[in-house]
Amino acid sequence: MYLLDPRTTVLIGGITSGLMAFVLTMLTRAAPLPVPGMRTWTIGAWLVFVALILLGLRDWITPLASVTLGNTALILASIVWLAGTRQHFSSPMRWTYWLVALVLAALALTWFVYGEKSFRVRLVIVAGLSAYINICHALVLLRTHRSEHSRKGIGVTLTASWLAVLGLVYFLRMLHASVLSQGDIGLLTQDIVQIIYTGSFTICDLMLVIGFATMASDYVRAMVEEQAMRDPLTGIFNRQALVKYLERELAQGIRGNHAFSVVMLDVDHFKKINDKYGHPVGDQVLIQLCRRLESLIRPYDVLARYGGEEFFIVMPGTPLPAALLAAQRILVDAVQVSNSSLPDFTISMGVAEWRPTDVSIAALISRADIALYQAKENGRNRIETSGMCAAETTAAS
Repeated sequence: MYLLDPRTTVLIGGITSGLMAFVLTMLTRAAPLPVPGMRTWTIGAWLVFVALILLGLRDWITPLASVTLGNTALILASIVWLAGTRQHFSSPMRWTYWLVALVLAALALTWFVYGEKSFRVRLVIVAGLSAYINICHALVLLRTHRSEHSRKGIGVTLTASWLAVLGLVYFLRMLHASVLSQGDIGLLTQDIVQIIYTGSFTICDLMLVIGFATMASDYVRAMVEEQAMRDPLTGIFNRQALVKYLERELAQGIRGNHAFSVVMLDVDHFKKINDKYGHPVGDQVLIQLCRRLESLIRPYDVLARYGGEEFFIVMPGTPLPAALLAAQRILVDAVQVSNSSLPDFTISMGVAEWRPTDVSIAALISRADIALYQAKENGRNRIETSGMCAAETTAAS
């Protein structure tokens, strides 16, 4: 006689799954930011609750409810969880493929309950399909683990690990049922194999719910951190993010003497635009300028709002002559905004290259700021550089 029989294990797992599903529901409502896939994961958790309760009531309710509906709900929960993960990482879900497999499994289970009764075949169907779904799910997580927000937490690793464990449990149970005769064993038989099997998949399902909640927490934390580094008006990086990036570039430059340049720019006579057209129009000018700047810089360049109408561009691996050529193109093209209702405007720019004597980012920013001030003093709508002779300036034609 064992301390825990399979029925008790499954029913306790069902009740606990219901509590975890309720927690996920509350987390979904209380999350400060919408988490992609969270609602789908929650639906999956409720399906596990229903499935375990139906399975735990075996012999007390009809076989159609316990065997067919219980196992179908359990398989569907795995599919829904996979769909939630794909939603989380904006990856398309092949619903037709999985739903066809689910319907065929449900029909087969019904046949082997009412037609040719066979616990062994039902076990192979459920365990085999569940193993396949969970392994596919784990692989999806491993392939998407490189995403920025998933690298900042343990949610993906935790969930993928338990998916792999659950897939292995299902596979071993399928293998055991395929190779060895099951005799009179049923799902709730007090047999050591069934006790290990039901206990293992119950624990894994509970841990998966915790894993999904952790992934949601990781996502929210990463998004909050990301928003803290973004300018609320333009959506580009703010001054805090710029300082962090410059400090990293400075450290790399000091270690390996890698060249990089910065461009400091602002909108000429921006106060007059605000005074004449109003602050909402001035805001739109800044937004449109940022959209143009984003399209003109390289993917690995960094654009940030330094303050007010001042912006900063960091160009890694770019010496001053190359940065000056890029700035000349930006000077002309950045002001060609698509919104014809906005007033015409120009920009002034100061360009500076990092020097080994720049032991702090303040020194580099100061030189770029001085170059920008010179551009303003020399008539605006032009570029001044720090590090080349003062005569080498460029004005827009």
